[in-house]
Amino acid sequence: MEEHLLNEFEEFGLNPNKKVLEKCIELLKKYNITPDTLVNHWIGYTATKLNDEAPSLENLILFEKDLAKELSAKTKVKSEPLSESPIIHNITTITQMPGTSSKFSSRNNAGEVVVKYPADDAAINWTRSNESWEPDIQLQGTAETKLTTKYNYMFSRLRDKFEVLEEQINDLGDLMKNKLGIDDFEPNCVLKSETFHTVGRICCDATSGSRLNTSSLLLEGTRNTSSGQSVPLDVSQLKEFSFFPGQVIAVEGSNPTGKKMVVTSISTPPINSVFKTDVSIEVNSPLNMMVACGPFTLPDDLEFAPLVEFIQQVNTLLPHIVIIMGPFVDVKNKKVECGDLDYTYQEQFDIVMRELQSKITNSVQVCIIPSWRDVHYRAVYPTPPFPQENKAQNFSFFSDPCILNVNGVFIALTSTDILFHLSKEEIAVTPHGSDRLGRLVSHLFSQQSFYPLNPPSEEMSIDLEQAEDHCKLSFTPHLLFVPSDLRHFIKNVGGCVVVNMERAVKGFCGGTYSRLQITGEASSVQIKAEIVRL
Repeated sequence: MEEHLLNEFEEFGLNPNKKVLEKCIELLKKYNITPDTLVNHWIGYTATKLNDEAPSLENLILFEKDLAKELSAKTKVKSEPLSESPIIHNITTITQMPGTSSKFSSRNNAGEVVVKYPADDAAINWTRSNESWEPDIQLQGTAETKLTTKYNYMFSRLRDKFEVLEEQINDLGDLMKNKLGIDDFEPNCVLKSETFHTVGRICCDATSGSRLNTSSLLLEGTRNTSSGQSVPLDVSQLKEFSFFPGQVIAVEGSNPTGKKMVVTSISTPPINSVFKTDVSIEVNSPLNMMVACGPFTLPDDLEFAPLVEFIQQVNTLLPHIVIIMGPFVDVKNKKVECGDLDYTYQEQFDIVMRELQSKITNSVQVCIIPSWRDVHYRAVYPTPPFPQENKAQNFSFFSDPCILNVNGVFIALTSTDILFHLSKEEIAVTPHGSDRLGRLVSHLFSQQSFYPLNPPSEEMSIDLEQAEDHCKLSFTPHLLFVPSDLRHFIKNVGGCVVVNMERAVKGFCGGTYSRLQITGEASSVQIKAEIVRL
């Protein structure tokens, strides 16, 4: 158990001492949880309340109180028998029996505000002040025309994939040349004892194991600069660093043997400033938003009680915009996995969409974002928007990922858990107390991509040619939504308010959603936000 626990901590770049591990094992036994559950709770807790401090006996005492509070509701609901309520068959069934899942309805902390931004801000009035106003929602960036047509995804030729990756390095390399004030990069394998600059993408030496570590670091150069060759990196002289597979960086160092580059410094692409635009949202008439991410069912049923509850919250608060991200019919749901459905996947999804369109008030603008985990749809990233036949007038369908322009406020969002994927692959040596989750988010801005990890997580299927057009994050938005299995947070990263509201369901009880209030004029945007238990 100790080795398993240590491995989980090491995945997040932590190396706790013997006494801390013994205390953690005590918590595992006391609360009957697995090492990965404890570590995930710790990462979220320390990011929110301890500024990413390493685990110690002192802060584990504080952590235990938070952990006990988090698990108390789960312990209660897990002891109850499974609900015998039927699968949702039609809209009438949902209407007559909202929240049919006994496990979900037994929760006792619904409506609790778990995170507020700014933290010291006064209570927010969520009443919609300008009922007749309709915000203007526009898709920013490349049109989704190609994604909405039928195409053979994941059929790219190897040469085409290479060209996409090569172009990424060249584009980001140009930015780093300007940042460093140099004319050009030199080949990475050149025999040279003097320091020089080169550029490339971080890779893992497969002969050293499947995970990236300081012994398996490779820098893969471009065709033009380094003839596509890779060179091992010696980073022993660096006091701090952060690497993950697929990361494009510039390296300064020497290569005295021609076989390994001794690195003295690294540079990452500069993070662009927040996009300047004309914003027209008055202080006395703010834009109210609610955002939730699926799944909307408990892991072992298809009763959609959390979705019914979220709809009720929407109709109570009446925000101007609601963003609902998939999965809606989750491929990871146990009933889906074993085929225990009375309808086809598509029919089940259609039931959910009809429920949303018939129950959400027409004055609320609804944006629907798909997920690669939607079992009825295309398991590819970027994920095309759902077909828009027979949609209600107040509903809009967009791709995953996408950037929306709402009256001059740029909102970037993805339903894919890139933060969790990055956290499992990143290796880092950083100063004590550094903001780890903020660093993970900054990778997206620096690499100018919603999904910079390459190769991607094993569960992901990325179409590189489509990603080149639809997964770029070429500027810093005002808002970024990155729902993740890592613990919820709201933080400002490089001028962008980043929100991880987790998911509408967490384990066998209710999860969380976010609500926001936005005002602005000229190029200034003010954002207030909360994460609330469903």
